[in-house]
Amino acid sequence: MIILKDKKDIKFASESFLKNDEWESHGQYDSLNFINKDVKVLSVQFSTVGEKSYRAFPNLEWIIVRQHGYDNVNLKECEKRNIGVVTTKPFAQSTADWINQFVNADDKVLLIGHGAIGSKVKCNNISVLGNGIVCDKRSTYIQAINARPHQVWFERNNLNDFDTIVLSIPPENNKHFLNNKFLKNFKGKLISVSRSDVIDNKALLDNIDNISHAYIDTLDDEYRKELLDTGKVTYTKHTAWEHSFSYENNTIYFEDLEQQIKDCLNGLISKPILNRSERVMF
Repeated sequence: MIILKDKKDIKFASESFLKNDEWESHGQYDSLNFINKDVKVLSVQFSTVGEKSYRAFPNLEWIIVRQHGYDNVNLKECEKRNIGVVTTKPFAQSTADWINQFVNADDKVLLIGHGAIGSKVKCNNISVLGNGIVCDKRSTYIQAINARPHQVWFERNNLNDFDTIVLSIPPENNKHFLNNKFLKNFKGKLISVSRSDVIDNKALLDNIDNISHAYIDTLDDEYRKELLDTGKVTYTKHTAWEHSFSYENNTIYFEDLEQQIKDCLNGLISKPILNRSERVMF
């Protein structure tokens, strides 16, 4: 049994979607005051997964998040309950398209993060900062950034080699990754699709003279007004994913989601955010 929560996208699914499976669709604010022990997979988009969900689906095995972030799911609680977590990353191309509109062909780009979105950023001269203290051209395989040691790289290298920074890293372990140490040594254009707390707004404001322009999709409310008042910050209110994207007639979106669901049911998930651990017992 499959539960799909948040109907904004699911209403556009074709009649053939999950036609051989038993599933239900519920709205974001629909009540979960019931118990269904047969539900193995729960898919959400923006809904928070909490105690109501765990009570309603006591035998839940997998949570599929239909977006890139998964901070609406408590991984520690899922680990306690032996629930795996996976994301579909459905907006990678559209978000990359949003970034690409601000990147000029002759920009010297430092791409921080090389995941589903970063790998689709286009530029003739692009270097990647990924997992570990490394910086290489796109031709070299770089894993997605996820750790603080990258700050050491900034301290040891010349940021004058770059005139554009593209920030596409997850929020986990990266709070205020873009801080004063980084910004005081960089002059140029900033483009960010990372979550708001990855950027230290006070540091950005203090170094705003170094920034030709900042295009930021999620901007923390601290010092937000002051940053916008400079006229050098464009804030798009977490809408980058909508750029060139539509649920309607989007066969790839629903094919990918259906495949993820089937993989969860068949135990074929290879790279989840959180894997299931059969040794966890209740």
